[in-house]
Amino acid sequence: MSILISYSRHPNCNAIRNWIRKNQMKTPLGLVLSAIVCLPSLASRAAGSAPPTALKTFLEREGFGGSPLRRRLGNHLFATTIINGRRTALMIDTGSPRTLIDRSTIRGLGLPVENTKQRVGGIWGWKPEHYGVSKLATLMMGNCTFMDVPITVADESQINKIRGPHLDGLFGAHEMSKFGMVIDCARQMIYVNPKGPSAATTEKLTEFLAGRGFTRIPMHFDDRHHLAIDAALNGHPTPLIVDTGASTTLLASSVAHACAVSLSPLKIHIRDTTVGIVPINIGHIQELTLGSLRIPNAEVVIADVAKEVGAGLLGEEYLSWNFAVVDVGGMNLFLRPPESGPRTNR
Repeated sequence: MSILISYSRHPNCNAIRNWIRKNQMKTPLGLVLSAIVCLPSLASRAAGSAPPTALKTFLEREGFGGSPLRRRLGNHLFATTIINGRRTALMIDTGSPRTLIDRSTIRGLGLPVENTKQRVGGIWGWKPEHYGVSKLATLMMGNCTFMDVPITVADESQINKIRGPHLDGLFGAHEMSKFGMVIDCARQMIYVNPKGPSAATTEKLTEFLAGRGFTRIPMHFDDRHHLAIDAALNGHPTPLIVDTGASTTLLASSVAHACAVSLSPLKIHIRDTTVGIVPINIGHIQELTLGSLRIPNAEVVIADVAKEVGAGLLGEEYLSWNFAVVDVGGMNLFLRPPESGPRTNR
């Protein structure tokens, strides 16, 4: 689900009109042991070679495995995966605390599901459905294989209401954090560190990207285990969830009003099965501050959202437009505005 705003500044004009058909908010997943195997690349085994000039080469030399991502209508990044030997596809969703698989896919895989008492939450409110839990024996992504992956189960069929490749669920922040994953939003790659998060690698990555004009913005997990950053709207401090699964950047109506965000009403509504009709507006922010990075004249989507969403979501359009590198393992978001720094060999 997306809404067309002025996109002279944005690279994905169709994304806004198809905004956030993925609209689940997920709850925290406890730390459950899983394992991963990544096949080494030639670059990671190279010795005595010249310093890397591209992020891909740098991460491969640090021992990361990688998988290419694709972008479908709706501005959703997804990876082709193999679950228990079956070809599947998962949206890369930093806004989802846990990896979630659609119930129809689970039925096709023949996996047992244990029901829970936790209700499914969405951007617009709680749903009558309850989460289930299960486990994947193997999940292959690129040259990496996750084993014994704990997952949640819910009806996620709404992400396939737009035209494009079928998605079987969401790959969430729990696995990303556990295995030190790095997402290159603009160049559409995801990297996995089989050794898990590494402070030394994080320091090297920070230095590598700083030399290429990137600004580092620290991330943290909020009380619902969502990845978030400190931001500001027209000078008003406002935390935002970093959400690669959100097509566009979304603000709660109450927050927009409190931060003097001007509105342009649209004759567009979202029909939600839980709360009914939701009106959508466009907000104009004189200055959007992300960490120390300032974006003037920012345009965002404004709507009444569930309180679990908080102030709002930093969506994929601003992430990709600013060449975002999301270092979940190191808990850093790196951004570089398109007008700054070199554009090649990044």
